[in-house]
Amino acid sequence: MSSQKSSHYKADSKMELDTNRKAWIFQPSDLNFVWGGDSRYWVVPKEPRVPAELKMVSWLEVTGSFEETEPGKAYQIGFKISFKPDATGWNGAPLVMSAKIGKKGKTVWKKIKSVDQNKGGSEPVNIPDESEGQFEIWVSPTADNQDTKLQFGLYEVWTGRWKTGLLIHEAFVSTSVSSLLETQILL
Repeated sequence: MSSQKSSHYKADSKMELDTNRKAWIFQPSDLNFVWGGDSRYWVVPKEPRVPAELKMVSWLEVTGSFEETEPGKAYQIGFKISFKPDATGWNGAPLVMSAKIGKKGKTVWKKIKSVDQNKGGSEPVNIPDESEGQFEIWVSPTADNQDTKLQFGLYEVWTGRWKTGLLIHEAFVSTSVSSLLETQILL
């Protein structure tokens, strides 16, 4: 048997609840990075609150999963990112987020229009930003004995261009405001 090291980075999955933001926070070590197991492409820190740094990829795929969902609720998903000053390959790149509930669930996609390495610069920004609306996915109210694991991701795999300099600070999942309003109306 070969003990060859994987070129992909698999998450530790130790997300934390931020009660101030009412969101589950995924540090970079809690996410999966395609090519993240090779330091020529990604530097994925083990330390908390240190961003993962993209060195160079043409296939961007960062994923995570969240098992704390409840039937009948909606969840908002996002990433906090920034760019190094020497980042390349991002202008006009179609950055896309995806989410689905369970292995057999229907994937929901959202194109992120706000990504421009010159716009955000080195200051971390949330994507999608407020001008694009939130990225939400609903868990069916009849999902009681079904797979309700939320699987989400951030992708740029279409241009084939080499990209550098992206910093991923965190991903986050929170109960949607529309879920909270619906719960209050039902009470």
